[in-house]
Amino acid sequence: MYSPTHIYYMNTIQCNQRCTKCSHWKYKDKADRLPTENVINGILSIPTVEELCIVGGEPLLFKDEIYRILDGISEKRIRTVIITNGVPMDSNFIREVSKFNIHIVVSIDTMDREFWKFVRGANSYDKVFSNLEYAVNYLSSAEISIQSVLSKETEPHIKAVGEYAKEKGVYHSVQDYISEGFEGSWTTLENKEVHIPDEEQQCYAADRNLSIVQNGDVYTCFQQNWIPECNKPLGNLNSQKMIEILSSNYAKEVSAKMRVCNLSCKVLKCNTKN
Repeated sequence: MYSPTHIYYMNTIQCNQRCTKCSHWKYKDKADRLPTENVINGILSIPTVEELCIVGGEPLLFKDEIYRILDGISEKRIRTVIITNGVPMDSNFIREVSKFNIHIVVSIDTMDREFWKFVRGANSYDKVFSNLEYAVNYLSSAEISIQSVLSKETEPHIKAVGEYAKEKGVYHSVQDYISEGFEGSWTTLENKEVHIPDEEQQCYAADRNLSIVQNGDVYTCFQQNWIPECNKPLGNLNSQKMIEILSSNYAKEVSAKMRVCNLSCKVLKCNTKN
C-alpha cells in the first residue's frame, strides 16, 4: 500500500492578493468544500504520516476549517505547516494555532515597498509586516519561517529578505520559481535543474507525498497529472475511504511511474531526497 509521510492539503484555490507570480487569484473553487471530518479521518487513517502542509490559494481564508483540522489531528504527533501570504495572519489566528504543533511559513519576496506592489498586485506591505512582527514575537523560531521565490524579477531582492529574517531570528528558505502550474508572469532563472544519476530514484515524492484538493480528489502530488497516463486522481474522499484509495492498483502504478519521473517540478525541492 502507498504509505505517505507528508500530506499536502490545498484547501482552496482562492486568494486575497493578486500576485504576479501565479494566477490562482483569478479563480474560484468550483466544487462544494470537502467536509472537514473527511480530511481529518483521511489523515488519521494513515499511520505513517509525519507532517501535514496546508496550502492555497490563501489557506487562511478558511481559518475555522484550519482550527478544526488542527484539533482533529492533535492526538497524533503530526506537525502542521501552514503557508500564507500573511495578510489574514492576525494576532487572533497566531494565538489560536500556537496551541498546536504548527509551523507557519510566510511568503516574502521583497523588502522594497514599491516593488511589493508589483509582486502582490496590492498595497498590503504594512499589513503583512505588522502581522509578521507579532507572529515572530509570539511564536518560537521553530514555529515560524519566511520563504522567498527566486526568479529573475526577485533575484535582486532576496538578499534583503534574508537579512530581515536573520535579524528576526527566523529561518529563511528560497524556492526556485517555475511557471508551469502557476501561470504567472515571472521569469524562471536559467539552468535551474536538479540532476540525479540515472541509476537512482528520480522522484522521492513517490514514496513520501500525498496531496488532497478542496473537492476531495487525492493525488500523489499536485503535479501528478503531468505524468503520462496519470492524469486522473487516485480517488476522492467524498466517496471513498483513504485506505481504499491508497491500496488501489492505480496508486501503485502512479507511484512506480513517479519513481522514474524527471519533470521540471523537481526544482520545487518537495520531491528530492534531501
